[in-house]
Amino acid sequence: MPSIAPSRPRPLLLVVGALSTLIGAVALAWPAATLVTIAVLFGLHLVIVGALRLLVALRGPALPRALRWFVGVLGAVVLVAGVVAIASPGAGLVLLVTVVGVGWIIDGIAGLFGGMPDAAIAPRGLLIATCVLSIVAGILVLALPGAAIATVLAVGAAFLIAVGLLLVTVGVLAGRRRD
Repeated sequence: MPSIAPSRPRPLLLVVGALSTLIGAVALAWPAATLVTIAVLFGLHLVIVGALRLLVALRGPALPRALRWFVGVLGAVVLVAGVVAIASPGAGLVLLVTVVGVGWIIDGIAGLFGGMPDAAIAPRGLLIATCVLSIVAGILVLALPGAAIATVLAVGAAFLIAVGLLLVTVGVLAGRRRD
């Protein structure tokens, strides 16, 4: 089977590696600007999704009336949340952290009350521990949103730098191997 990888990956590896390293370094050097950018992009995403939901509610005649109302109201709420996130990036970050925290709590509770895989896949105790950890992590994120944001930023930036440097190294080694 022929490879789908580019025949000359070295330049791509070097560029992606350098960009990843640069983005990670910028995120560490200017965390406030990075967080504002994330909040604005999150807000923009919410505005687009909210507008699409409103469009579906208005243009979806095949949907039952109650579902059209639900989708429309949800779309309006999501759109307003997006505008708030763009206008006030701090509020956008709090919204993002709240969504993640609540999502982890709901996922953990759902897992404990019937949403767990069959015990044949993994030991039941391990599955319960995973659900409890999800609930605890969600509570911590909600209780300490600033620490959660700072941690995600620091870990994400460190990850980008590490991966970027590794990609540059692979690109350099790929060039030596061909020579």
